[in-house]
Amino acid sequence: MRKTSTIVDGAVMSGIYIILMLINLNVPLIGTFTFFLLPLPIILFIIRHGWRPGLLVWAVTFVLSGVIGGMSGIIYAFLSGFAGIVMGELYKRKSSAFGVLLGGSLVGILNLLILLVFAKYLLHFNLVKETESRFNQMIDQAAKFYKEGGPEAARLDLLREQVAMIPYMLPMSIIIGAVLSSLLTQWLVGLVLKRMRMEYRTFPPFRDWSFPKSFLWYYILALILTFTGPEQGSGLYILTINLYIILSLVLVVQGLTVIFSYAEKRQWPKALPIFIAVLVIFTSSFLPILLEVVKFLGIIDLGFELKKRINTRQ
Repeated sequence: MRKTSTIVDGAVMSGIYIILMLINLNVPLIGTFTFFLLPLPIILFIIRHGWRPGLLVWAVTFVLSGVIGGMSGIIYAFLSGFAGIVMGELYKRKSSAFGVLLGGSLVGILNLLILLVFAKYLLHFNLVKETESRFNQMIDQAAKFYKEGGPEAARLDLLREQVAMIPYMLPMSIIIGAVLSSLLTQWLVGLVLKRMRMEYRTFPPFRDWSFPKSFLWYYILALILTFTGPEQGSGLYILTINLYIILSLVLVVQGLTVIFSYAEKRQWPKALPIFIAVLVIFTSSFLPILLEVVKFLGIIDLGFELKKRINTRQ
């Protein structure tokens, strides 16, 4: 009876996966959303039956995806199936929400690296150079509408400098992309598990999030490295800029938790700290002072436990 139930569940989840994949391949706008749902059927199956039967379901979806979607289907099946196996097993083991996020992010990083290598050496397609080339073409087209030496031309020159940084910032892009992708998938899975009344461990309230204090020392090290002026293009240069940007984002998140904690303490409307967070993020390109203030709050919190002082103050 149990074996029959496993087979039926496997067939159902495989069918759901194929439907999601077909939407992803054929409906552009909705497909962008369903891409993050692709690991869901495998995750649900593994929670119920374990990772060993889950591997068989992954194999079935892999074959069906190749038959229906060709090379694109195979790539989707590999990437989403790998993530589904790892995250599903972590859910089954009742791992913490951060543990699931870490596992999913590491798989995401590995997936992206495999995809880049596959594209470069088998398809002879360099995603980084192609992206850089496309941006430069857009800038060149925009330059035709502006006079030389004008303020617009200066902005375009700044854009060219930023585009030239794309190859150096690849590690940061891979890490951030993997974390955000895993986080979105985890959020969607949580909605489904909650709807199905299945037990899982959720994230603590955002105001209670806190990174290890060691991150502050890593940030200080990265900051010192930026002042040494490493040669552009060198290994130390790539390490420095990626480490600095990633740790800066960590401190910004830590700073936002301070704002949310203070808002809770002062009983602000719940929408207010969310509005502040959105304002900080969307004004970071033209009003970076807000981002720096929030990052400073994160530094103070990691160094001197600012949230704890806020919560203990009468």
